[in-house]
Amino acid sequence: MHKLKPLSLISLVFVLLFSLTACSGGNQNSPSASQNAGNTDKADATNEPVKEEEQQEAKPEETYDLGGREIKIGAWWDGTPKADTPEGEKAIQKQEEVEKKYNVKIKYVAVDYFELAEKFTSTVMAGDPFADIMLAPAAYIRSFVKGGYLTALDDVMNVKEETKLSDSIIKAGGYGTGKTYGFVTGPPLFDNTGVLYNKRLFEEAGVPTPEEYIEKGEWTWDTFVDVAKKLTKSKGGSGKIDQWGLTGSPFSLSTASIYSNGGVIFDEDTQKVAVDSPEAIEGLEFANKLYNEYKVVKKDEGNDWEDPARYFREGQVAMYPVQLFEVAPRFQNQMVDPYVFVPFPSGPKSGGQFIMGMPQLHVNVIPRGVKEAKVVYKIWEDLQSFDTIDEDNQTIAESWFDDENSVNNAMNTFKIMKFARYAGLGVEDNLSQLYRDIIAGKTTPSAGVAKVFPALQSAADKVLKGE
Repeated sequence: MHKLKPLSLISLVFVLLFSLTACSGGNQNSPSASQNAGNTDKADATNEPVKEEEQQEAKPEETYDLGGREIKIGAWWDGTPKADTPEGEKAIQKQEEVEKKYNVKIKYVAVDYFELAEKFTSTVMAGDPFADIMLAPAAYIRSFVKGGYLTALDDVMNVKEETKLSDSIIKAGGYGTGKTYGFVTGPPLFDNTGVLYNKRLFEEAGVPTPEEYIEKGEWTWDTFVDVAKKLTKSKGGSGKIDQWGLTGSPFSLSTASIYSNGGVIFDEDTQKVAVDSPEAIEGLEFANKLYNEYKVVKKDEGNDWEDPARYFREGQVAMYPVQLFEVAPRFQNQMVDPYVFVPFPSGPKSGGQFIMGMPQLHVNVIPRGVKEAKVVYKIWEDLQSFDTIDEDNQTIAESWFDDENSVNNAMNTFKIMKFARYAGLGVEDNLSQLYRDIIAGKTTPSAGVAKVFPALQSAADKVLKGE
């Protein structure tokens, strides 16, 4: 039996820090009803009509009877569907069908975000998990895996043959173990990233828009800098800069620059911190130049989460690196100027491709000790809408943006996504300080990375070893 290990103090401290650092990409708000929506890449077997003899040989759908058992689904919010929207009504209907099919009663359990890790680990160790299925925050999942708190789907079924999970999700749910512990229908749209630009500022300056450069295959770091320079100016004629080409925190700009150049912070294949790679170092050098050589970034005034978004809302800056979950609460219906969403420009080592790093992924898990784990997974799967993933994401994107290009670019983020998850590895504080020191001119990217790298790798190793 896999020995259970208590969640390390280091991991719990990091969880708290991660949750409070909004610019890192963590989002404690309840995701949309389609929080698990995303593209799948498992190929359809065929689109041809089923032959008569195949129909006769088709096996009847399995039936189950769990004797009225209560199946608890946990998260850090109440996931109980409500009949106040068409989507809610569909979810209620689907839940009723699932409850009848399996003879169960589904109950949604809400646990405070900051208490979730302790309640989860303590109830698993006591042999009585508080939920049969739980949405695990990205900051916890590796510690849960390494601590032995989870049931691997591979131990109860043939994951590739018996689930609807895509190959990428099967691999991503293993966290380097070769088994699948975490599962979602697909990466959620709201965590994806890119750049918002102010359309009015571009038009007034007579500068080609990012979309025009994209159409010509020229949306690169070089054109990004050229555009930002032209949009950084003194509009009042006093000689004092009062409009900037770009804003954003050191963290958001540095991380986007690393990923867009083909680099990663943590390499999921080697299970090693990789911020010292040539691609990553070049990305940090680019971010540094944006601030200190090109001087196109309006710096924050002490709050690197709120200030950049405010500058963009107020029309002081032309471009803002954004996570899509920010659009509705921070910009929609709060700006007079129209804004458009595009990918972050491609770096010189990207092979000419747009690359969007995925630094985190909240996943569903089945705690160790849950009975009938295979059936419990099937219940979760039957509650999902795998057949409407793209349609659901399209609806969400259309609710955020008024223009077709932004919607298309948002949907395209799934095609340029690269899993590069460092959430939960305890590296974020050191990374944040590294980025700030580089931007402040206290160190060069190479020297700064060399100094902090041992601490980054040590922190990651502790989590990966389950210490």
